[in-house]
Amino acid sequence: MNKKLLRQALLFEGNTPVYSSVKELCALASNNQSENEIYFLQAKRGERAVVKDQELFFRFLSQTQDVSINNFEDIYNILNATCRSENIRFSGDSKSNFVRVFDNVVVVKKRAEIAKLYKSDDLNELENIDNFLAIENGETFLNIEKFAEYFDEQYFVYLAGYANTLTRAFLKTKEVTFFVDFDIEGMNIYESFTCRAKKLHIPKNIQSYFSDKKYNNIALYKKQRARMKSSYSQDVMPIIKLIKEYNTVVEQEIIYETH
Repeated sequence: MNKKLLRQALLFEGNTPVYSSVKELCALASNNQSENEIYFLQAKRGERAVVKDQELFFRFLSQTQDVSINNFEDIYNILNATCRSENIRFSGDSKSNFVRVFDNVVVVKKRAEIAKLYKSDDLNELENIDNFLAIENGETFLNIEKFAEYFDEQYFVYLAGYANTLTRAFLKTKEVTFFVDFDIEGMNIYESFTCRAKKLHIPKNIQSYFSDKKYNNIALYKKQRARMKSSYSQDVMPIIKLIKEYNTVVEQEIIYETH
């Protein structure tokens, strides 16, 4: 697996990158297209590169990088795996299928109760619950009662980033408030969800976090800035504007911990 090539592949999410920024990937793709008589990537020097067929593009990446990739979220997860078990999980190592059990559950916590794992057949227990607070990070999810005064929802769903397929399917029929990192990836996560109704939770004093060096994270911004899309919904534009104004981002864990 070549992480440099996967990072170049991420540049195609919602964008048409300049050839020079993805030239190694384009060279490999050109050979693959010629050998297999297929066409999924248009790329010429001095022009912007364009993915013409995403299904074939992801198949090409899976085959050449020896990983399982179905979408851009898979690429992001592989590149940002924080431990060996996550790396095994996202790269598709069959020797560690035990970690995949969490791909098939929805993690839900009711206010003042412990978190529960719901398999597909168990979700009927939540059928009559319409409103959920979706939380990106595990630490915040487990300690959400500490910030109860800021939320009206009684039920909380753990996203763990982009969330698994079952969680996404479950939230499609719900009214969901998203509490995510106030960074580029957090905004991309929000944009990637389809729900009956959704909104982004933005603290009233969010600008103070961006302007204060004690709380913002410039290094993370530099790591993520290539992931910024060319356009966003009106829901997230207040955060995008702050990111661009301060050239930094704010992580979810420190929100409400310090103010």
